Amino acid sequence: MIEITVVSTIPSGIFPQKALELGAKLGLPAATDPAQCHTPLLLAYTAEGLQLLHRPAPAKRYTTLLAIDFVGGKNGYRLQNERTTRQPLARAAGIRPGYRPTVLDATAGLGGDAFVLASLGCQVTMCERSPLLAALLDDALSRARQAFPLAAEAASRLTLLGIDARHHLTAAEVSYQTIYLDPMYPQRSQSALNRQTMRAIRMLVGDDDDSGQLLELARLRATERVAVKRPQPSPHLNETRPSHAIFMKNSRFDVYLAVERILSTTCDISPPP
Repeated sequence: MIEITVVSTIPSGIFPQKALELGAKLGLPAATDPAQCHTPLLLAYTAEGLQLLHRPAPAKRYTTLLAIDFVGGKNGYRLQNERTTRQPLARAAGIRPGYRPTVLDATAGLGGDAFVLASLGCQVTMCERSPLLAALLDDALSRARQAFPLAAEAASRLTLLGIDARHHLTAAEVSYQTIYLDPMYPQRSQSALNRQTMRAIRMLVGDDDDSGQLLELARLRATERVAVKRPQPSPHLNETRPSHAIFMKNSRFDVYLAVERILSTTCDISPPP
């Protein structure tokens, strides 16, 4: 079991109280002073936002293990310089001149692709079943909504649901024009998953062993298409051949068009256990 304490590194203002409230919400121990913490991981309110901090033994200081920022860094660069409907993600999602589909990002993770789609004009719902990742996403969205107009406008098109997408997709009257899946890639020795950030995500959410079931549910609920991001050498998810694929250097988008969907009369869409 992962040992995590929720805390604020900011000693004054509303953040110590926010740390106590978030700890209670997540069912985790909480403190108002990092000196009171003895776990190897902290979910901490910092001057840069909510972050997952790590203190490897025998180090005495915590370092940032995971943080989400929609305003600066890679996401900020994509927002300022890569808002084009010609990019592979936009094409996979079905964006075209004068048309922006409603999108469910069923495996939100760090939210980068969802934020790009929102910046292009789509109304995007994000599902994230890891409570810790959902908390990081919620804080990043709150900061983006208070940032410069371009970021605030994109954030206003995003809705976050801290639930398993399978449960959401089995709810009555739930449908989206596009459903996007980016399940955790199978671990490979030389893949990007060995980077610190991706190792942290795997530690929090584990492997997406149910991604095949999620694909089948998504194909039932998407009115136009399902787009699945996959690494180039990997087989099709659930061994289901897509309508077409959009290739990039190291990955691809497998696109399943609703008009080519074959519904099985024995398909069970009851809620997962």
